[in-house]
Amino acid sequence: MTLLSRDNELARLDAALGAAEAGATTIVLIEGAPGCGKSEVLRTAADTARGRGATVLWAAGSPDASATRHRMLDALTAATGELDGPAPLVVCLDDLQYADAASLAALTGLTRAPHRTGLLIVLTGPLGGPGADGHDTVTELLRHPGFRRIRLGRLDRAATAALLRDHLQGAARGESADRLYATTGGNPLLLRALLSEYDTSRPEPGGPFAGAVRACLQRCETPSRDLARALAALGSHTTLERAADIVGATPADAVRALAALAETGLTNGPGLRHPAVAAAVLETLEPAERAGLHARTARVLYADRADAETVAAYLRAAGTAEGDWAVRTLCEAAQQALAADEAERAAACLQLAHTGTDDEPTRWRIGLQLAALTWRLTPAAAEQHLDAPLAALRAGLPGAPSGSLARLLVAQGRVAEATEVLRLAPSGAGALRDLFAVPPASESDEAVLCAALWTHPGGHRDPSTAERLLKGTPLAHDTFEPLVQAVRILLHTGHPRRAAAWCEELHTEAEHRRAPGWQAMFGSLRAEALVHLGDLPGAERAATAAVAAVAGRGGLFMYRPVAVLVAALTAMGRYDDAARRLPLPLPDQLPGTVHALPYLHARGRYYLATHRAQAALSEFLDVGRLAGRWGLDGPDGLPWRADAAEALLRLRRPREARVLTAAQLAVPGIGARTRGMALRLHAATEESHRRPDLLTRAVADLRGCGDRLELAKAVADFGRSLQALGEGPRAGSVIRRAWRLADECGATPLCRDILPGQQRADVSAETERQAAADPEPDVAVLSQSERRVASLASAGYTNREIAAKLFVTMSTIEQHLTRIYRKLNISRRQDLPIDLQLDILEHVGVQ
Repeated sequence: MTLLSRDNELARLDAALGAAEAGATTIVLIEGAPGCGKSEVLRTAADTARGRGATVLWAAGSPDASATRHRMLDALTAATGELDGPAPLVVCLDDLQYADAASLAALTGLTRAPHRTGLLIVLTGPLGGPGADGHDTVTELLRHPGFRRIRLGRLDRAATAALLRDHLQGAARGESADRLYATTGGNPLLLRALLSEYDTSRPEPGGPFAGAVRACLQRCETPSRDLARALAALGSHTTLERAADIVGATPADAVRALAALAETGLTNGPGLRHPAVAAAVLETLEPAERAGLHARTARVLYADRADAETVAAYLRAAGTAEGDWAVRTLCEAAQQALAADEAERAAACLQLAHTGTDDEPTRWRIGLQLAALTWRLTPAAAEQHLDAPLAALRAGLPGAPSGSLARLLVAQGRVAEATEVLRLAPSGAGALRDLFAVPPASESDEAVLCAALWTHPGGHRDPSTAERLLKGTPLAHDTFEPLVQAVRILLHTGHPRRAAAWCEELHTEAEHRRAPGWQAMFGSLRAEALVHLGDLPGAERAATAAVAAVAGRGGLFMYRPVAVLVAALTAMGRYDDAARRLPLPLPDQLPGTVHALPYLHARGRYYLATHRAQAALSEFLDVGRLAGRWGLDGPDGLPWRADAAEALLRLRRPREARVLTAAQLAVPGIGARTRGMALRLHAATEESHRRPDLLTRAVADLRGCGDRLELAKAVADFGRSLQALGEGPRAGSVIRRAWRLADECGATPLCRDILPGQQRADVSAETERQAAADPEPDVAVLSQSERRVASLASAGYTNREIAAKLFVTMSTIEQHLTRIYRKLNISRRQDLPIDLQLDILEHVGVQ
């Protein structure tokens, strides 16, 4: 083996061997830090002696005291028997620091024993001698006239570069050698280990380099090992004073331990030389030992006024938070992490603080913070964090929260429990109003207040205000709820297309923030908006992604995206897939949440589609009872009356259906979509000759709100009403248009209902044939104002109503109609083209 930069040391050993060959007694102590090559130099000396005919005896010490004793005693006993031999005797004892007292005594006895042959004793040990047990022995050896001391140091940069060239079998770049030296400090053991990993970009965890670090550390004295572990734990926060405090060492002891580490090359200044060294040092500890080290480090850093996040990082690594100082620090670090939008770090801090405190009010307070924070990550966990403070309030325990608890329950949609909290809390509903900045004149009923605040906190329902909020507010922890409410306002005030667009943008941002709870919320809202637009495949994709985002951790909220998914699958005719998404039995807590409303509604639509009208009616009526109890039975709520009316029509109970559709149409502020649905169903309860007018109005409303699926139903019913009045050709054109709309939506069952057994190609061919046989008048010949009048007239509005909508006189309307009839070569309103009867233009002003 070639030993680089050891020529001088080997020459001195060669001289000592020559003296032994001349009959003298020579003692050589090779000292050096772990990994600096003492054993290799000793082996080289032994090989040289054997090659020159000397008798060589070898023994090596180890931390196992009993094994060391037997090996060294046996070697020294054998040496005594060889003192009268013909050849020089060379005794090699490696790692003398592990020798026991008996072996050391035998060693000193060997140096005093008479002998006829030359004697060379070569010993290795750490810098400063073999330790307390061997101190007297070394002192005795020092008195011997043939004693020599050889000190092995680390390799310098030049030797490191030479070793690298030898490894690469060629030239090596200077920066490569410098990097190698910077990582190892020239320690030969570390160098060779790192060279074995030279092809990798960095030392591998648990690889040869890490093993070499552990070997060096194992051969260090206990104070140095302990200090190295403290330095590894401190990392970039290292000072020698902090490390000394962690291990409980005096400043002087810490300086000596650091000097010993510096000799190995493990340190550079007051800290460890490389992150890979620190990682390997920590690997020498068992998990419990490592946790204890991190806990001590956290306490020392806290006492030294380190920042909260630094201390919290060590507490998290330790997995413990013992003491009020630790809980306070973790809570402060959580707030800092939240300000930096690092939700997972903030949640980890709060979770550790939550488990670390014995003070119940503090635990409840932290639980509320966790509930507010972890919703973006795991809605189910967020719900669970409210269980303990809720139970405490029910039990009347002192310090139990109320206002914040009610607010978070509202935010999670748990209206029934929020209502209970307000009724138990001394401040009642006033606490919730204060948190939401709601005027005192708001609803006094707690249940109504909670539900209303979940729907629209603060009572703002202006879509333009919502749009401005969405444009000017970034997604963050404190803005998530307002942004969700703004999207809901757009959705429930007849702007589903804008709501879908904003949800897509916010969903992308939530995905970028690694916030699956937020992704699920915006994905669910987007799916709902797409259902309102009749985009069933798009709604299915969005709802499926929302469910997947929080799969297994969605809690009660999970029923919301599931509801939208079931609704889309049902409308597409995928009943088996929908059924698999309808688990039974439902959680007992679900009826107490607003998430029950869309779920029951979707289940009712599934029952209706699968010919269980009575079960569907029951679901829709349950939706109505819950919505009424919570004050959500308004223009923004689910159209349960229209749905129940449809179920009643399937049950052949038209009179009851008529009562419900009339009640739905009478809801103040009803939106165009709900009105269009109710008008369509109300028409089914009227006599045949009254249906076209109602259905054209339904078509106008549904065209205006953009719901192609409901529009397809209304257009189909309009076509059937024309058939009933004997207008077959016109009815066929309308019905085919309805079929195409349903087909575009992916509503296979509706397509079958409109034109049983028809395929897309058949419908297209029939449309072309009909157009060729009975071409429609070309509406392009009409002026813009004439087309507005014609559209309203075709929708069933009277001349007086048209005049009022367009702010002109009835005479003007009559003149317009005269010109329209002449240009289109028709004589009555019923002959107006289908394109006008089914067309509602935004500039007409019909909403």
